[in-house]
Amino acid sequence: MPPKYRYHWFNGFRARGEFPRLVLVASGVDYEDVRVERHGPEWDAKKPNMPGGTLPVLEVDGQLFGESVVIARYLAREFGLDGRNNYEKLLTDTIVDRIIQIRELLAGFMFQKDEEIKAVAQKQFLEEQLPAALNLIQKHAQENKCSGDFLVGDKLSWADLALFDMFEHILAFKPDALDNYPKLSVSFKRVPTLPRLSEYLKNRPVTRV
Repeated sequence: MPPKYRYHWFNGFRARGEFPRLVLVASGVDYEDVRVERHGPEWDAKKPNMPGGTLPVLEVDGQLFGESVVIARYLAREFGLDGRNNYEKLLTDTIVDRIIQIRELLAGFMFQKDEEIKAVAQKQFLEEQLPAALNLIQKHAQENKCSGDFLVGDKLSWADLALFDMFEHILAFKPDALDNYPKLSVSFKRVPTLPRLSEYLKNRPVTRV
C-alpha cells in the first residue's frame, strides 16, 4: 500500500513552500494539500507539533519531516525526478543547490527595511551575484550534453522545477533575467506546458510569491 502524503504550508503565499509542492504535482502522486493560516489559532495549535516549529512539513503516513529542500529532494528521489543515473543525480543536486543560493541572496535584500541598504544590495544582486550564479547553472546544464528542453537528461527533473519556482518570482521584477541563458530559458518555458503542471498552475490559488 503506497504511503499517504500530506503537505503542510502556509496559506496566502508561495515562497520556499512552493518548490516541494511542484515536485508533488509533477510526480502525479495523490497528496493532501494542507494550507495553514499563518496568524491565528490554527497555526498556534499546530506549531508545537511541527519539526522546528515551522513549515513546510511533509507528512508521510503520519511521520513529520521538515525543511523545503530536504522534502523536495526526498520526493524527487522517490518518484524518479532526480536523474536516471548517479551522474545525472550529481548534476541535478548541483543545479538545485545553486538555485537555493540565489534564493538566499534574494532574501538577503528583499526583507531589508533600510531602503538605501536594500537598493545597494539589490543592485549587487542583479548586476553581479545573479549573473555569476546563472553562468554556473548554464555551464552545468550544458555539461548535460542533451539537446532537449530540460536541464539534465531528456526528461523533467527537480532541477527544472527549482528553476521554474525561483524565476517565477525573479522575472516578475527583472523580465530579461534569463535572456542570455538559452538553456535555462527553454527549461523555464517548458515546465508550465507539461500536463500535470499546466493543470495545477491554471487552478492554483492566487497568492503572493
